[in-house]
Amino acid sequence: MRSFPLVPPILLAFLLTVHVRAATRDSDVEKTCCFQYSHKMLPWNWVQAYQFTQISCPQQGVIFTTKKGERVCVQPKEKWVQRYISLLETKKL
Repeated sequence: MRSFPLVPPILLAFLLTVHVRAATRDSDVEKTCCFQYSHKMLPWNWVQAYQFTQISCPQQGVIFTTKKGERVCVQPKEKWVQRYISLLETKKL
């Protein structure tokens, strides 16, 4: 007996796994990279948390999460952004 008939299903399963992983990685990039920045200063009482974009992102940014769960990308060099980050860090202590 030959086991060749099993090769196509195994190969297909492998290719599907690779495709799903690549799709998942792409959606993760959308969650952790900024492609546009908000030019408006967020009210301080809206901001709940922050994170920096990943190093692998095409441009660096800060992602603020609001109390409503919205994620807003902003320029990390803005003075108000730096101040909000400092305030959030002191709230952690």
